[in-house]
Amino acid sequence: MSINTSWEIKIGSVASPTNFTSRVLSMNIQQSVDVNVIGTGICQITLLNKDGALTPGGGGTYSSTDWFAEGVFVSALTNVGGADTNTPVFHGVVTNFTLVDDGVFSTVTITALDGLTVAGRAVPAAIPIAVNINYVGAITNVLSNVGRTYVQYPKLGKTVGVGAYTNLGDGDERIETQTTTFNSAADLLQTAFVPSANDVMWPTTITESGINASYTVVSLPFYNTRSVLNTVDLEFAPSGFVSGTKLPFSAESFTQSFNNDTLISTAIIKGLKAGLTEQSESSANITTYGSRTVAFTSTFSESDIASDTMASKLVTRYGTSRFTPTSLSVTASMIKSQAASGAHSRWYNLLSITSGIWQKATITWTGSGASSQTAESVIKGRTINVTPADTEVILFLGNWLDNHSFILNSDKLNVNFLG
Repeated sequence: MSINTSWEIKIGSVASPTNFTSRVLSMNIQQSVDVNVIGTGICQITLLNKDGALTPGGGGTYSSTDWFAEGVFVSALTNVGGADTNTPVFHGVVTNFTLVDDGVFSTVTITALDGLTVAGRAVPAAIPIAVNINYVGAITNVLSNVGRTYVQYPKLGKTVGVGAYTNLGDGDERIETQTTTFNSAADLLQTAFVPSANDVMWPTTITESGINASYTVVSLPFYNTRSVLNTVDLEFAPSGFVSGTKLPFSAESFTQSFNNDTLISTAIIKGLKAGLTEQSESSANITTYGSRTVAFTSTFSESDIASDTMASKLVTRYGTSRFTPTSLSVTASMIKSQAASGAHSRWYNLLSITSGIWQKATITWTGSGASSQTAESVIKGRTINVTPADTEVILFLGNWLDNHSFILNSDKLNVNFLG
């Protein structure tokens, strides 16, 4: 049977948001992640307002709504003829409201940012104390500690806004937090925590939990590799060559390039702990590609050995120039007309904010005058364009070899490597 796709867009409190799906004229979602960069998400939704219901002060149903106290909850509804699978694609907080009204036709465009970006603007109410602690425990504390709030989240109709943390991988090393002043919660995370673990971190869902609006952040610290339980086998093939659980992609949209913009020839890592020295690792390729340096000098590394490990990993992983896939696109109409019903779980996992990012994508294609090729990539970001006619998902890709660690029974010997 065909795989069907539709959308559900709700705006309001986390406990009982209002369904605005019937008003949606278009929607654009952009999400991205990378190593040592906190992931971000933005969603823009254009709503029909011909009846004036959304016009502030206009006397309509939503004319007195405080839009900037509202959340945005976007889900994909997919099925193969039976009940819908409801998959969260974007959750965020309203940050902008734009009205266009010529007296005859009216639209409202709502912009929402992910909850961590919004909360990250706040100045931390307390600073981490000097203590040796595992990274996962420290991040959990910073994101969710209500008594000494480090990240301050909008309440979205609940009593408290709090953070929740999930580690999708297996990395759990130790760090040493310091009593240091930071300009904001985002500065605390980006400057000190994330580079201590070469982390891949991004915000996912906002859910109701008792008196709390709970904002979940997931990450893959140290090894940047999903555990087996969190891995989905995504395979892509060009239109006309799709079978089994494979997903189709548009050959016209497929791009490849050298990854020189992500090369690192020198990495400098230093911790805030007293007595730690600056650790610098340089690749032999510096004489080939020139100086491409990154520096993180305020980390919570617990020792010179830990700092050196982070520096070595960056240079080892990102020191080689590779020709690699960089983007591809797939549409809901292609999925419906070409993908087998067995690919349904792959499709909704691809759309998921939790499962669809930093996942391996195996791509097979045949270029003009060339033999068939297969490449393994990692999904580092995506743009989702939704209209009443169709949905387009554009994936932005990185090289899989550079962006994961070897997992026994999952990777190929002599192909993938320990980073």
